[in-house]
Amino acid sequence: MSETPKVWRISLQAIVRRAHEERTRLLRLHVGVAVLAIVVALLLPRWYRSGVTLVPAPHDGLSLDLTYAGAGLGGGMLGLGGGPTPQDQLRAIVRSRAVADSIVTRFGLREHWRLKRHGQARQRLSQLTTITTPREGEVLIEVEAESPVLARDLAAAYARYSGSESIRLKSSLALQRRLHLEARLAEVEREILIASGKVRRFEEEHGAVSLPDQAREAMDSYGALRAQRAMLQTELAAARRWYADTAPEVQSLRDRIAELDRQAQAMSAQGDVMQPSGQDLPALRQTYLQLTRDHQGLVAVAELMRRAREQARVEESNPVPAFSLLDAAELPERHARPQRGLIVVLALALCAFGSLARLWWTSTIEAIVQPVAVAPEPHRQEDAA
Repeated sequence: MSETPKVWRISLQAIVRRAHEERTRLLRLHVGVAVLAIVVALLLPRWYRSGVTLVPAPHDGLSLDLTYAGAGLGGGMLGLGGGPTPQDQLRAIVRSRAVADSIVTRFGLREHWRLKRHGQARQRLSQLTTITTPREGEVLIEVEAESPVLARDLAAAYARYSGSESIRLKSSLALQRRLHLEARLAEVEREILIASGKVRRFEEEHGAVSLPDQAREAMDSYGALRAQRAMLQTELAAARRWYADTAPEVQSLRDRIAELDRQAQAMSAQGDVMQPSGQDLPALRQTYLQLTRDHQGLVAVAELMRRAREQARVEESNPVPAFSLLDAAELPERHARPQRGLIVVLALALCAFGSLARLWWTSTIEAIVQPVAVAPEPHRQEDAA
């Protein structure tokens, strides 16, 4: 006779009955776990959170106003094409080491946290600081501390020292741009003297030549092209101070300068709607047109550079940060962590799960799981030999 196979089934009624038998011990266990979780939650240190919201200024020191660069090309703003946005620049300033060092030194955080090195205090401050961008153009800074007053003061210090670093950075960039513009303006003025001397000698030799209105429009457009190219060269020099030569920002500026050179060459050699080609003009008029166009282009470049230099001077001496304070730091009324209710609930849930696992295991060991016999299939009788 073969043995009867067994199928094991878990009896939920038996587990419930076993839990009912041990209800007193389970109740004591859950009450003890709840009391322990409450004590631990009360003993954990409380941390408070405070924050400030900053909004970048609409214009920064990395753009030049070319609204009146020329009627032929229209106005616009020339900046560092695909460079960082004002929001990215503000976030970089807030996360800078200079701001963190100023805060650590101002509040004596190394002594307050009992750390050995200044770098450890800076790293600890970075761990307690959260910088997010919840909406377009905003930068939210949240700081946690052991006391509500310290949390508020640290958040306010981030706004204050970020403003100081923003002013320093803006003044430094404006100073570099102003020095570059002054050097370039001196070169342009020397080129203007040379160009005006050529025009004067040509007029003295051949007399004044009356140019048609179309030629005058062509000169204005060519001067606008030269002015925009000079500004792009200025932007390229500023970009190369912050980016590598292979950066997309630098390559974009070089491509734009090459396109302007191509347009200027096409305008000079082939002509356009307002200017006939050189073959259609008398040689004398064409020479005079070239000399006059070069002179007026250099004058337009010099005028534009003077305006840009004055703008750089204003930015250099303007002690205003490149952002505005939208929401100031407030004294937190409640602690941010630990969440005591969540700690107690999780402790009770883990205790209940462990109790159910123990009941299932003990019920299995004590044969609460009932075996159910399964009738075997009848074996075939072998035929008699």
